[in-house]
Amino acid sequence: MPTSFVLVHGGFGSPAELAPVVPYLEARGHRVVNVDLPCERAEATLEDYAATVARAMEGTGLPRVLVAHSAGGATTPLAASLLPVDQLIFVAAIVPEPGQSISEALGPDVAATILAVTIDNGDGTRSFNLDLLASLVPPEERAAYLEFLSNTQRRQGWLAINQPWPGGAIPAVPRNYILCTEDQIIPPDMQRAFAARLGVRPVEIASVHAAFTFKPRELADLLVSLAG
Repeated sequence: MPTSFVLVHGGFGSPAELAPVVPYLEARGHRVVNVDLPCERAEATLEDYAATVARAMEGTGLPRVLVAHSAGGATTPLAASLLPVDQLIFVAAIVPEPGQSISEALGPDVAATILAVTIDNGDGTRSFNLDLLASLVPPEERAAYLEFLSNTQRRQGWLAINQPWPGGAIPAVPRNYILCTEDQIIPPDMQRAFAARLGVRPVEIASVHAAFTFKPRELADLLVSLAG
């Protein structure tokens, strides 16, 4: 039976970052909705994000699997409380506790690193310093990495990043966690702690944080396998 995979990007991200996995899921006969969160709106809240996902899910039918990347892990449990889903899958994703912001869930070291590589736009949003980020990879990879960043990353409203998570318990549906072992944004040990918070053993993929872009075929295989 075809599954509806609903993809939810993270902070600073966009549907473009998740798009490479879409044809691999569709080639297996599944439906895909790649949600565009209102992250560029300074005033947008996590409740606004969840409502956007719920609207995107309307009409997709069951079985329905919500797939969160990175900070999208703060959005998908909220969306699952608005419309029924069959499973939650977190990919290198944050799993917040009630009252804990995304920034707090990342911890002071990771949060400080993100601040150091972003620019305050003066309007309640921040943007990555793309040249600075590109300078952190080997010289032979910089051009390709800068192109990736330019095509997929955008400004992020800071209210949602610092808003206390408004959810209660994670909805009582099956859940899985895909851990990116080469993640340079959310350390693997932190991902293991998030998986433990869900009560699951993580499934590993040898990938950097942007697995949807750099390991789309392998990630699609995992998503289909976990969806059953």
